[in-house]
Amino acid sequence: MSSESEPSNTKQDHARRRIEKLLQSGKLPSLSMLLQRDEVSIDELALDLLTHQVEIEVQVEQLREANAALDAERRKFETIFHDMPVAALVVDPESGAITAENHKLRKLFPRRFGDTSGMHYLRHMGENRFDQDRISLGLADCRIGSAADVKAVSLIDVTPGSYLMCDIRMARLQIGSDSAPAVLGIIQPYDRRF
Repeated sequence: MSSESEPSNTKQDHARRRIEKLLQSGKLPSLSMLLQRDEVSIDELALDLLTHQVEIEVQVEQLREANAALDAERRKFETIFHDMPVAALVVDPESGAITAENHKLRKLFPRRFGDTSGMHYLRHMGENRFDQDRISLGLADCRIGSAADVKAVSLIDVTPGSYLMCDIRMARLQIGSDSAPAVLGIIQPYDRRF
C-alpha cells in the first residue's frame, strides 16, 4: 500500500515544484483569465487551481512561522515578567483590574493572591480611602500619559492592619497596534509591617 502512495506523492511534489517555478517566472495565467475565455481547458483549469492551492499552502506555512515566532516572544515576555526580582503586576487601566501578577507580588501579599478564584483590583489594595484614591489617580495618569508614581502608599494584604508601605511605579504598555493598553506596575516596599 505504501508503494502506491509514494508515486502519487512524488508526482504531486514534482507538480508543485514545476508550478512554483512557473509562478516565479510569471508564466501561469490567473484563474479569472482562464474563466473569461470562450473555451476553458480542463487541464489549464486544474493546473491553475493547483497553483492557487500551492500559493495558499505557502501562505499558511508563512502564517504558521509568524505565529510560532509570536508565541516564542509571548513566552519570553511571560518568563521575564514572572521571574523579575521585583514585585510586578499588569493592570487594565480602565477598570483597575489586575490581569497578571508575578511570584514576588504573591510573596508580598500571600493572603490576597493565594485565592485565585476572584478578580483583584489595584485600588482595593489601598489601606484606606486616601490611598485608594491616590492609586486611582495614578492609573488615570497612565491612561492620559505614559507613567505615574504613587509614593508612600499603604497596601493591605486582605486583613486590615496587615499593611505594607511602598511606592508604586506605573507605566502604560501598548504591546501591539491592535492590542488593548495595559499598565505595568512595580511595587517597591519600604519595610514589612505584617
